[in-house]
Amino acid sequence: MGDAPAPSGAEDDEWEICNDNGFVYKRRRRLRPADAPPPPLAEDPEAELRRHRLDRRRRCLLHLRDRYRRELEQWERLSSSLLDLTAPPPSAASSSKSELPSSASPERSSGDAQQTLIDDLLSQVEAQEAMLRKLSDICDNAESLCREKEESLVESLMEMPIWGSPRSLLTSLTD
Repeated sequence: MGDAPAPSGAEDDEWEICNDNGFVYKRRRRLRPADAPPPPLAEDPEAELRRHRLDRRRRCLLHLRDRYRRELEQWERLSSSLLDLTAPPPSAASSSKSELPSSASPERSSGDAQQTLIDDLLSQVEAQEAMLRKLSDICDNAESLCREKEESLVESLMEMPIWGSPRSLLTSLTD
C-alpha cells in the first residue's frame, strides 16, 4: 500500500490516493463541503425562475419554428405542383403542330382540317382533365393540411388546465 507513488507538485492539488478495502487508486480531488461555495439557487431564486422560463420559452419557440417549417414545406410542394399544372404538356402542343402541314390535297384538306381540329380539341380536353385531376389532388392535400391544423388547435385547447380541477389550474398559473 505504501508502494503507490505519491503525487508531487501541482498534481498534488488535483489528485488524491484512495484506499478502498485494499484497492488503491488515484482520483481527482473533490471539493469538501466546507470549501464548496453555496449553490447559486439559494441566493437568487428569481434568476433561476427567469432562466427556467427562458428555457421553456426557447423550447416552445423552437418547436413552433419546426412545425411552421414543415407546414411551409408542404405548402411549397403544393404550390410547385400547381405551377407545374400551368405549363402546357409538350405532347399536346407538338402533336397539333406536326399534323397541320400534312394536308396537301384540296379534297382531303377539309376532312383533314376537321380531323386535326377534332384531335386538337381532344388533346385539349385530355390536358384539362389531367389538370383537373391534379387540382383535385392539390385541394385534397390542402384540405388535409387544414384539417390537421384544426385538430392540433382543438387538441391544444383541450389540453389547457382550465378543463381540469381548480387546484391544477392554480398550480399551472403559478408555474
